[in-house]
Amino acid sequence: MAHALLDREAETSALERQLAQVRTGVGCTVLVDGPAGIGKSTLLGYAARLAEGWGFRVLRARGGPLEQSAGWGIARQLLAPVVRGPEWDELAVGAAGLAQRALEPDLDTPAPVGDAMHAAAHGLSWLVSGLAERSPTVLVVDDVQWADRPSLRWLVQLTRQLPDLPVAIVCAVRTGEGPSETDELTELLLAVAGPPVRPRPLGPGAVESLVRDRLPVAGASFARACHAVTSGNPFLLHALVDHLLAEGLEPTDEVAATLPAFGPGQVARSVRQQLSRLPDGASDLATAFAVLGREAPLRHAGALAGLAPPEALRLADALRSAGLVEADSGRYAFVHPLVMGALYNALPPGERALRHSRAAQLLERERSDPELVALHLLRTEPFGDPATVELLRVAARHAGARGAPESAATFLRRALVEPPAHPAEEADLRSELGLALAAHLQPEAPDLLCDAVALAASPDQRARIALSGARALGLAGHFDAAIRVCRSGLQQSGGTSPALLARLESELIGNAWLHASTIPEARDRLSRVPVATRTSGLWRVHVAWRAVFDGRPVAEVRAELDPALRDGSLDEPDSILGSSVKFMLVACGDLDAAQELCGALIDMARPRGWSIALAHGCFLRAIALVQAGRVRDAEADARLSFDVKLAASPPPALNWSLFPLVDALTELGAPADADAALAAAGQQGDPPPGALASPLLLESRARLRLAQGRPVDAHVDAQAAGDRWAEVGVVHPGVAAWRVVDAEALAALGDRASGRQLATEHLDLAERLTLPGPYGAGLRAVARNAERDETVDLLERAVAVLAGSPAQLEHVRALVDLGAALRRANHREAASEALRRALDLATRGGMQRLARRSREELCACGARPRRSAVSGIESLTPAEHRVAALAARGEGNREIAQQLYVTRRTVETHLTHVFQKLRITTRVELPRQLTAASTAAPVATAARSDG
Repeated sequence: MAHALLDREAETSALERQLAQVRTGVGCTVLVDGPAGIGKSTLLGYAARLAEGWGFRVLRARGGPLEQSAGWGIARQLLAPVVRGPEWDELAVGAAGLAQRALEPDLDTPAPVGDAMHAAAHGLSWLVSGLAERSPTVLVVDDVQWADRPSLRWLVQLTRQLPDLPVAIVCAVRTGEGPSETDELTELLLAVAGPPVRPRPLGPGAVESLVRDRLPVAGASFARACHAVTSGNPFLLHALVDHLLAEGLEPTDEVAATLPAFGPGQVARSVRQQLSRLPDGASDLATAFAVLGREAPLRHAGALAGLAPPEALRLADALRSAGLVEADSGRYAFVHPLVMGALYNALPPGERALRHSRAAQLLERERSDPELVALHLLRTEPFGDPATVELLRVAARHAGARGAPESAATFLRRALVEPPAHPAEEADLRSELGLALAAHLQPEAPDLLCDAVALAASPDQRARIALSGARALGLAGHFDAAIRVCRSGLQQSGGTSPALLARLESELIGNAWLHASTIPEARDRLSRVPVATRTSGLWRVHVAWRAVFDGRPVAEVRAELDPALRDGSLDEPDSILGSSVKFMLVACGDLDAAQELCGALIDMARPRGWSIALAHGCFLRAIALVQAGRVRDAEADARLSFDVKLAASPPPALNWSLFPLVDALTELGAPADADAALAAAGQQGDPPPGALASPLLLESRARLRLAQGRPVDAHVDAQAAGDRWAEVGVVHPGVAAWRVVDAEALAALGDRASGRQLATEHLDLAERLTLPGPYGAGLRAVARNAERDETVDLLERAVAVLAGSPAQLEHVRALVDLGAALRRANHREAASEALRRALDLATRGGMQRLARRSREELCACGARPRRSAVSGIESLTPAEHRVAALAARGEGNREIAQQLYVTRRTVETHLTHVFQKLRITTRVELPRQLTAASTAAPVATAARSDG
């Protein structure tokens, strides 16, 4: 051990400092990098032993070229001892139970492919968090450059959570071999906060010590020669000495003068020379180990080499004695990847492919993991073998169930070049590949799905492939691609099942409503559906959409929506239509029904880790909650949805989460946070042209600019929103509310005539709707631009209309405006009454901007409103409030953290602040405090903390 760590004082000190930090509860990721043989693995071993000596839990994994396509291969290696251990049943509960998808997938409980990927990563992070609660934990990953992509993505995610966890990730990466990094590996390397631990070449003194340890008679000049030809690389130095000993060469000056530069090529020759001196069959067995990859059992290697078990045992002993392989628990591995590479790369390509084919047959006969079989099939030559195609498809299904769509795609690509025997099989294969690619948002997914549709052997297969592809693309936010796939499926539709055909065309129309360029197609297709057919739920949704676009009375919209909700035709969580219905309920002012449906989707999605469905439920509920005046809860939902979508969704889809987040943050009095969200999404300029969410975002941004005292910018955004609404043909004033925002901006700019004209237009549209929210907003907008003697009457009408309605944000706005108007008219008592009501309602819902305005107006009336709280329920941040609400319901810290997608330490920090601000000492006091402070509905629980 002492020899192995010569000249490594700086490196070991760096590792000790990092691990000591973990002892204090603060995690870290440590990168050890350098060329092959420089001693990275030795340093990882040192870190592991040090951590074990301190009582840490140490979990190990090693990447390898063969396993690079194995879904969650590194994660499975790391956590295999946990899965097999006595703690597993206690650990794999709650969110951590989702880790079973990656570690032990259940093919009978599939999830949408994209959601399976997110669920697995989320569960693995929670599993590691649970381990860390029991003891500090170190994850050691050697040769991370060969790690599989799902595991790398998870390690990046985990790295970002480490400041709150007593966990260290210590990984080694080989450098100096060309640009072979994946995007995920690059992201991991960039996520490491500190400088890498970079082992240096051994100095002349250390080399001399190591050489003399094995060649005691070697002189200083000989050691210097060894240092020169190996450049101080520890592995190459040991390999050189092994070579000298094997050849029987004495360490003389004459031999030193003949030493060539010793690198990987010389290692390969040395290994071959060593094997030539071993008994017959040793070379074949060593080559079999090289083909099988890391930790192969001897029975597999022996069978692949054609050896009887007794002979395989004797030859394995010889390989160990020669220092080429090492064994642990019956699994064999080479002492260094350079040795394995030397043997593997010496095989001609054809011979290599044959040996992998025999390895796959051997493993398949033993009913091994289908993905392990497929790893070998990837390295075989295609010969049109139907069995190979089927094995690869089975492996892809396993990988998909694990939440590893990249691995599934790799297996399916290889199956396509075999190729399949029949067009129908190829169509299904291309469909499966397209869905796997859509799960991790690869641009070729739509083309593959269209190709699959074109190859289909029957009309029903054609429609089925198109429907599954369109739904995957649509929920991921690729609306245009979903439409294209639907169109391909609807071509030559003769003979297709009418029910399947209706679902496919309905999915096309559902996506087509979301962009100006395709809305005419949605209207045209709907107009060609026979009137009698429109009574089914699928078509009623689209008739309702058209009515919303056209600003028809609420009764007309509900006459279509309500039967559709009752007949069960919308009970498919992978269809875009479910989201459409929830949005239309908000447009109809039925905020409670919308929240109920969103809550059901959230409650279904969260325990399954279905992040895409969860994000949809959350942003739709956030839209309803903002209008209901529950902006704390709205921010929580919108924040979760935004964070999920920010990582993967295109802007037209991301903006559905962004605009309610901006609205909530504006009303929370956090304009800087709203601007930060806009910047993170890249939406500070013009949003995507034609997208239905773009004018919604422009309206939200205009409201933000008004709150910031920037009426010119607000006017520009509101006008742009009006232009966008005209482009998509939406006149519904509860959806297209730009006139109200612009009327406020124009009033602030002194152009009351133009402002009143816009407000009156909005009011006329709202009268047709018979909805209190848009109508009250219109009255308030007219009042902003009216003569002083009209203002109070208009605002009293607005307050009366809104008082008993679900639109409580608009109600509070009207109350504040009414109080201000009454104060200006010198009706101070009446003004104070309206403003105190506004302050009470604003405080309950977290509408801090309106609460601040209410206080300012009350002060101007001569009243003494209670101050902005530095203690009590009003002083809680949104993050603290939602943690407190869950704790008041009896949830434990771990359960709260899992629901809010944060670490347990974050929950503990928030509760500490809550206790301080509420001046309480126990959780049992929380329900009374929250109930006394607010009669608002229970907090939304599907969102993560912003802390």
